[in-house]
Amino acid sequence: MPDKDNPTDPDAETLDLSGDESGKGSLPEHTNLPSMGMPSEIGRYKIIGVIGQGGMGFVYEAMQESPRRRVALKVIKHGAVSKMALRRFEFETQILAKLHHPNIAQIYEAGTWHSTDGDLPFFAMEYIPGNRTLIEYANKRNLSIRDRLELFDKVCEAVHHGHQKGVIHRDLKPDNILVSSNGQPKIIDFGVARATDADLAVTTMQTTMGQLVGTLQYMSPEQCDADPDLIDTRSDVYSLGIILFQLLSGKLPYNLRKRAIHEAVRVIKEDRPDSMGTISSTLRGDIDTITLKSIEKDRELRYQSAAELANDVNRYLNNEPIIARPVSITYQLKMFAKKYKRTCAALFLLALSIILGVIGTSWGMIEAKRGWAEADLQLMRVQSRNEALGNSVSSLLSGVRDTVGKLGDSAVAQRSLLDLAKENMDAIQLDQEATPKEQAELAILLLNNATSNMSVSGVGFGNLDLAEKSLIEAGEVLDSINVESIEDERFALGISRMKLDRYKFLAELAQSRAEKLSGSQRIAMFKQAIDIWEKRDALGDKHYKETKDWKGLEVQWSSNLGIGNAHFKIEELENSKKAYETALGYMETIQSLVPDKSIRWKRGIGVTHYLIALVSSNPRDALSHLQIAIENSRQVIKAEPDNARRPRDLALMLSLRGQLRVSNDVDTDEGIQDLRESVILLTKRALESPRETATQNDFQEQLEAISSVLTEAGKPEEAATICNGAIEQMECIASAGAITGTETWNNIIEQLQSTLR
Repeated sequence: MPDKDNPTDPDAETLDLSGDESGKGSLPEHTNLPSMGMPSEIGRYKIIGVIGQGGMGFVYEAMQESPRRRVALKVIKHGAVSKMALRRFEFETQILAKLHHPNIAQIYEAGTWHSTDGDLPFFAMEYIPGNRTLIEYANKRNLSIRDRLELFDKVCEAVHHGHQKGVIHRDLKPDNILVSSNGQPKIIDFGVARATDADLAVTTMQTTMGQLVGTLQYMSPEQCDADPDLIDTRSDVYSLGIILFQLLSGKLPYNLRKRAIHEAVRVIKEDRPDSMGTISSTLRGDIDTITLKSIEKDRELRYQSAAELANDVNRYLNNEPIIARPVSITYQLKMFAKKYKRTCAALFLLALSIILGVIGTSWGMIEAKRGWAEADLQLMRVQSRNEALGNSVSSLLSGVRDTVGKLGDSAVAQRSLLDLAKENMDAIQLDQEATPKEQAELAILLLNNATSNMSVSGVGFGNLDLAEKSLIEAGEVLDSINVESIEDERFALGISRMKLDRYKFLAELAQSRAEKLSGSQRIAMFKQAIDIWEKRDALGDKHYKETKDWKGLEVQWSSNLGIGNAHFKIEELENSKKAYETALGYMETIQSLVPDKSIRWKRGIGVTHYLIALVSSNPRDALSHLQIAIENSRQVIKAEPDNARRPRDLALMLSLRGQLRVSNDVDTDEGIQDLRESVILLTKRALESPRETATQNDFQEQLEAISSVLTEAGKPEEAATICNGAIEQMECIASAGAITGTETWNNIIEQLQSTLR
């Protein structure tokens, strides 16, 4: 299984104070391992040799006959079979059986071996061919920084998988991460892991107060306190940070050589770690920042999950802004320049050539050696370069918009980058009249900034006042553009569409504000939104008739959806249904005109059918619409498997259909299946996007509605099975600290448990 220098036994030595700063040396040499008395067979496994040994037992290399494969066989040795040892062994078996990930060693079987010394527990697990520890593999292969980070990324994904299953490893170190001959890392030794879900918690050995579990160099400050209640998934994030530090720099952040345990603990809890930048200049900057954030002493300041750490590593690899530091304007410009080297280099050279051109012109005038003709020629060159500079800035701003679209959850970075682009745009327009193209670029940036600040339901938590300010500025810029003077028809159409988009955002802004109000103020604000939507609808109709552009129909579809949504919010259901039905007509017309984009239109048609069903007073009519909506949604998910937001459509559609079927006693069994599938999708989304307000609301509202419908239909057992299972799963993950927004989720869980009790 492993090479001869590195046995894999995870129990070899959990507290390494040998003074070896490399982090190695915690396991015995293969040649020193006992072979006398080695069994020839254990159960149905033929023993080939000894891989390693530790305080609890041996790890053998063995061959399984059926199916025929090589395995690593871990057996508790005679004399170590105390109650605590057996509980720990049983615990590790249960833990590994829960985890299924390509970068976690898989368990195959657990059992008891009837030896001459009595019954001894064993389990068979995945054999890792040609393995080396993580650090050894990287050093022997002389991996580059990028290769090491890509390898580390896989380790983070595996740890995150364990956290999602409710498991904290608690003893992550290079010796417990083996890399196979094909370059795949495998995490082993969950023997000291802590299960965070309720079913394993009752069988878990309780760590004695004051006992240090894990290798000290890789232990978080809270682990050093030996209080189990202080340890959560962020403790594993700390260990990953230490491993990353060692993997990149070849050293450990703290020098614990020959220190007493209490002094070593003090260093870990109080001393600032060394910076990797002091070890190697190539490790200065972002990667050093990422590593130091992951080993922050205060766990609230660390990355809150292994996935968050991995995401920042990937941002670094892709030359994108990391979240480990405040996103300043200067820093974003630096990262943008790093990612778009050619554009920025060209921009810099053009700016430099202009400066030199101006200097050359001035010098020529002062010296009067080349005459006014030469000066005029230089001035023409400067003007030409200035125009080129403007074009380059336009290209730069296009890159900014592309980057903003890819920043995802980094709302602060998004908005700062937009501000940076706007400052550059303002600088270009200083002391000169802006061209229509430059005005259009500025309007686009303002609209992007408005939409970002209106994302109050996502993780960005926007600012509606700033959104309104940007929309007002965008309107002023767009109104100042003389569309009739623009000869380029496509450019003129683009300006018209931006004006339509601005009305859309104004209507959405009014609806967002209305959500925060109550009573007559709420109704008035929604009515204002309806007026804006109707004005946009009329402009869209005019736009379509003048240009014969199908996008005008799309404007009318979205406008009528907005009108319907606003009517729905103030319970004007008939008006809402009329607007949705009008929207459906537009969408079906678009699909007939542009069939090559059928998947995009399928979602639009599906969502519109769902909304009609939502406000329909006739259950059978609603079920008919939902049948189409669900079929379309499944096709969209199949065509776009990587789009994490599409399953939400299906979850809401299935929930509504299930509730209608059950409450109206129409295909009740199928209705219960709909509700079960809906809850599975909602729970999956909650795990993937826990911080989104829409995710939280969906989970709580739908589970409450589903439980209520099933209970009223005389099916409380089904309600408990479907809803309580999802609640318990979220409770388990939240209590592990494995999801962000834990406090919010604890409140949601508490409210659901109270409602469903």
